[in-house]
Amino acid sequence: MSIGKPLLEVGSNLFELIEFTVTAKPLVKPRALLADDGAEGKRDAAGKATVFAVNVAKVREVIRLPDITPCLTNTPEVLGVFNLRGVPIPAIHLAAALGLSDEPVGPGAQVIVTEFSRRVAGFVVSSARRIRRVSWDKVLPPSSEAFSFITGMMLVENQEFIFILDFERLLLDVESRRAGKQVVSPAAGGHSYPSGVNAHPGYGQGGAGGFVPVRGPGAAPRPLVLVVDDSSTARRALIDFLRQLDVEVSEFTNGEQAWSYVSTTSLPPSTIMISDVEMPRLDGYSLVKRMREHAALKGMPIILHSSLTGEANRDRAVKAGADAYVSKFNKKEILEALRQALPGLALPIGAAS
Repeated sequence: MSIGKPLLEVGSNLFELIEFTVTAKPLVKPRALLADDGAEGKRDAAGKATVFAVNVAKVREVIRLPDITPCLTNTPEVLGVFNLRGVPIPAIHLAAALGLSDEPVGPGAQVIVTEFSRRVAGFVVSSARRIRRVSWDKVLPPSSEAFSFITGMMLVENQEFIFILDFERLLLDVESRRAGKQVVSPAAGGHSYPSGVNAHPGYGQGGAGGFVPVRGPGAAPRPLVLVVDDSSTARRALIDFLRQLDVEVSEFTNGEQAWSYVSTTSLPPSTIMISDVEMPRLDGYSLVKRMREHAALKGMPIILHSSLTGEANRDRAVKAGADAYVSKFNKKEILEALRQALPGLALPIGAAS
């Protein structure tokens, strides 16, 4: 089936998702959870089908399982490629990529054809169930890094959880392993940044929550960049890039957290925000719209940084009031947007390579 892009009012904090299951059989309940269930629980060891979801904005269409041509690869979850109207598209066994099951793909399987970060991929699932319209404030962020491929979760009317998958991180993980590399989670290493103000040295908190520059006497304070993204992988990548520039950085894990801070804090005049679009609690479009309606924040430069492609999403960003809409992980686009917002920004050689 072809997926029509939802016509949602900018700032409504609403989005649509496709629900699906990744295996034909329900996932087995962990033994630790069966210990106190008794005989009744053991009979129900398989439990109910686990339901996952993806934002409709990332989906081109859902198709029946096509003919897949195997290809040489060191990642078994990559089944091969299939032809969709003359375009070769990689087919990824989603259950295997998640490490949940390596059961063979059945003839009744379906493929969710996605497009994000200017890449197209097909994720093979057991079955797509329905499209659901929800509000981001109903989406809970994952409780720990143990849910590495989950970007959010929500309870639905039958008190079951739906898990929203981080398809960008999944694809990055598969591609990295194909190239013989490994994606390192923040829990396993890399940089660690505290959330909120003063994520990096260079500013001290002043009287009413403002900033006091700690550079040399007479020197202008560095610009402050507020990074807002629920993905720890994306935040780390963006912060590592920004550290090459002459700026200070503070990070926030969702739009609601960022709004709570900027709406109650006196910020330096050279503050700029780079925000994701898809976030639990408050999405990027709604965050921008709130800021444009706030007297003290309406002039702050805001860059929306997203894997959602297409002119429709760019138009929504402009309508919300963003100054720029750039592709996630595209350093050249991010740098150009920063230059437009901060014309005097110092740039070390190789920062955008």
